[in-house]
Amino acid sequence: MTITQDFSDFPKALHKFAIDQVTWLNILEFDESAYAIQEASDAEQKRQLLLENDPYGYWVWWLRFSTGFEALIKSVFLSNEISLISKNDHLKKGVTGSEELPTPEAAKVYGFIEATRVLVSINVWLQQELTRLNINHPYEINTGTLGKYKNNLERLEAKSKISSAERIFLKDAITVLSDIRRNVDAHVSLKSQIGGSINGDLSQLYIPSINILLLAYQR
Repeated sequence: MTITQDFSDFPKALHKFAIDQVTWLNILEFDESAYAIQEASDAEQKRQLLLENDPYGYWVWWLRFSTGFEALIKSVFLSNEISLISKNDHLKKGVTGSEELPTPEAAKVYGFIEATRVLVSINVWLQQELTRLNINHPYEINTGTLGKYKNNLERLEAKSKISSAERIFLKDAITVLSDIRRNVDAHVSLKSQIGGSINGDLSQLYIPSINILLLAYQR
């Protein structure tokens, strides 16, 4: 049985997913009229309630926030027809692949990849990108890392989606997010969990960065 998935709305789907993750539990809120993210007036109470209900609650919140931030910047690039996608050659590890895994139970899992197909019915640019990369299956799509997007912000600036000052701000904010939240708080369960800002990183760096990206998505 073949499963076909239409990726025509991929940028829009990433954008919606990003906002859903960033606003999880409504500690941060999305103001649709201002088209911006802001901290809820009762954010601190919600953080305390989260920690009371789950000793790893802050860890989960930052994991979802960081994932949402990454999905948002990817949606901005793709909506502006800037692709950092590459191909994952997972099928090489399957039962008929050139790099077949020695464990049959592991190798056969890749058969699912072959049974799923990518369709792009109305997004001509994205279809051309996937065709150029010879990507035929969803699991072959590698959207890249947050660092990869940080190092390509000039491409958004070249399209007048962000200013030079915004590019510098975003690059620094992503560096701090990656160093502190993405690669430490989100990936390592520390005895000292911080739900709010570290020297204002949430309020002064990440929320403004998200709002820069939201505007870049709309422009």
